[in-house]
Amino acid sequence: MAALVLRPGCRLDGPALYRHVEQLLPPYARPRFLRLQERLAMTETFKQQKVRLAQEGFDPARVPDPLFLLDETTKAYVPLGPVLWEGVLDGRLRI
Repeated sequence: MAALVLRPGCRLDGPALYRHVEQLLPPYARPRFLRLQERLAMTETFKQQKVRLAQEGFDPARVPDPLFLLDETTKAYVPLGPVLWEGVLDGRLRI
């Protein structure tokens, strides 16, 4: 998973981001999940709070931030809602 902060007034373009990531990263290094945040949580020493994000996971029912899933079939990052989440859990959707 990667946590992103968008510039004010910008929105996530799932297909464009997929193309960008596809060009720059090998398949094993591409983030399968994206989490959009208003700001990155930092420690007192200005390090990202990655442990907390990892502990929260990517369950859309538990995470208040918008989540996106790398969808290889549509070649885009798509919003991760309850239907896709269930597909990931029961193995219908491979990640």
